Amino acid sequence: MERSIAISASTVGSRRLYSSVVSTAPGDRTRIHHHGECETSIYILSGIARYTWGPTGLEHEFDTATGDFIYIPAGEIHVEANASATEPLVVVLTRNCPDSHVVYLDGGPDGADDVPAPC
Repeated sequence: MERSIAISASTVGSRRLYSSVVSTAPGDRTRIHHHGECETSIYILSGIARYTWGPTGLEHEFDTATGDFIYIPAGEIHVEANASATEPLVVVLTRNCPDSHVVYLDGGPDGADDVPAPC
């Protein structure tokens, strides 16, 4: 996934808002995660997304497409995937916190070394 950050603490000094454009390659997906106390709003600019959620992040699922909005409550354990094998998924993502704030639950690295591209 490539995140192009528009609004955040590091880009403009935001204290309670994070906005970015996120591109996901065909067939790619996030790790199982949540965003702590941050709520998330996602708008699908192009592509098809599959979201799973639940106690382990995999119990429930739904698909979304270009033009859809998605709401992810604070603390919701979930996975975001590009449901297309051929087309990229591009979304606009906004959170009510000043940074990306991702808590991974799969035992892998925490992503602290990720360097998102500014807009």
